[in-house]
Amino acid sequence: MKCFNHTEIEAVATCQKCGKGLCRECAEKYTPCMCDTCAAKIQQSKQEQAQNRENQRKEKYKAALVDTRSEFIKTTAIGILVSIIATWWTAKDGKLSSFGDYANTIVAWFFVPFGWKFLTYLQSFFPVSLFGTFWFWIIYIAVKAVLSIIVGIPAFIYQLVKTILAQRKINNLK
Repeated sequence: MKCFNHTEIEAVATCQKCGKGLCRECAEKYTPCMCDTCAAKIQQSKQEQAQNRENQRKEKYKAALVDTRSEFIKTTAIGILVSIIATWWTAKDGKLSSFGDYANTIVAWFFVPFGWKFLTYLQSFFPVSLFGTFWFWIIYIAVKAVLSIIVGIPAFIYQLVKTILAQRKINNLK
């Protein structure tokens, strides 16, 4: 049997996928022994699988972004609820003494859902799953909540502007 690629050279091996004869030069290109066509198909298959995994990751974390008007309204409602509960809980301890303290608490906690969703979206780019003890998760949630307040303000402004511009675009199309 002759090599599929070099018809003048005797084959020393066969492709593990399709059985084509391969000379020593062609047989040493890939491990396991494959012809160029089968190797290209496997490489393409690996690229498609990687793309599918990336699409699945994006789909999984798509809900982490506030990308529609209804999602923006829902997140705003959650922000109001979180800020009211946080203010009530803090005031229950007697720490708030003036209206300014109440207002600051409400404003700070209002942005938590926006920041939380944004941080969750950013986490999607780090596919490492972390496992830890109970205290690890308590500290993790506390740190993420504080960061959510800080990140939530610009995330809220961005989502508000994005929602307004999308609504204007819809109104202009009508």
